[in-house]
Amino acid sequence: MNALGWAVRSTRDKGVVQTIKIACNVAMDLRFDWKYGTDTMRWVDRAALETCSDNRSHSAPYRATKVGPLLQLLNRLDLPRDSTFLDIGSGKGRVLLIASQYGFRKVVGIEFSGELCTIARKNVELFFRKAKRLSSIEVIETDATKHHFQAEDRVFFMYNPFDAFILAKVVDNIRRSVEENPRRIWLIYNTPLHHDVIKRSGLFQSDSFHEIGGNHFRVYANEPI
Repeated sequence: MNALGWAVRSTRDKGVVQTIKIACNVAMDLRFDWKYGTDTMRWVDRAALETCSDNRSHSAPYRATKVGPLLQLLNRLDLPRDSTFLDIGSGKGRVLLIASQYGFRKVVGIEFSGELCTIARKNVELFFRKAKRLSSIEVIETDATKHHFQAEDRVFFMYNPFDAFILAKVVDNIRRSVEENPRRIWLIYNTPLHHDVIKRSGLFQSDSFHEIGGNHFRVYANEPI
């Protein structure tokens, strides 16, 4: 669909205001890649994801989180900068780059596709040629159901990298980490399709909903926010 056709359809389905918000977000995303020379815009279908994980059938296509809405959300929240921010299903690493500018002590990406990990590491290299390095960034190729989360991991992020079945396993994995190392944690869930899975887990005592530029986020905490 061309840009004009998309605009007409979006205006009909979502209204003028939402369409303008979406268009502005896309423009900001394009500018982000142009400014830093990174490759985060192009989508990758699930069938094209290279991985050795048995959970491939439960994965979702690569889609990048919008730059503007995430920046605004991080600025709204009082998150601990002295901790580790961890993106589960980090894809090409756009969220890692954005989070690094917030000033977390460390930013970690968990991704089961080796090809996407390679792209993400290249994006990190390109990004820091022009941006000030405020955080260290590490990209780890692993399955999130098997990854051992560390005591420093306190802010988790996800943009629907897998279905409800795997999400439940990952939340249980996070729970084990909190039981081993009790601490306050946050989970930022972009486009929370499986909000019910998070709620049923009982791990988080509070959550807040945020609509920013046509994007929906839920922020969970295991203690009242």
